[in-house]
Amino acid sequence: MFKKILVPLDGSSFAEEALPHARELAECGGAEIILARVDEPYEPPPGIFVPATAIPEVVRLSAGEYLEQLVSRLKLAGFKVESVVLDGKVADALLKYAREEGVDLIVMSTHGRTGISRLLMGSVAEQIVHGAHCPVLLMRPQER
Repeated sequence: MFKKILVPLDGSSFAEEALPHARELAECGGAEIILARVDEPYEPPPGIFVPATAIPEVVRLSAGEYLEQLVSRLKLAGFKVESVVLDGKVADALLKYAREEGVDLIVMSTHGRTGISRLLMGSVAEQIVHGAHCPVLLMRPQER
């Protein structure tokens, strides 16, 4: 059974769709859920202005505040849960943390991009799958 389940989150509802799956797995064996967010500042391309009103409210919250809201909800539901804010490139930071902390499973959402889209945008999920020392459960949430 799993003891530590890592759930990478980026502040989006899309990423949060991995949480019900992590909850179910944690319930089965009493695993601890670790919510992680990598604090990688967004920098728009040169010459592009992004107004603050275009950034969703949840993104404006600090990474720690965002995670603590989720931690509180999970604790109220009876789960063992903690959160961590990491620095660096997303996949590298998550993989390093998972190794160092003895994570048994990584549960995350994926956009499921293919072809040119994946080449241009990269795939954190793909990097995690190829670099992880433990099983990775990927799910592609239903598009709304």
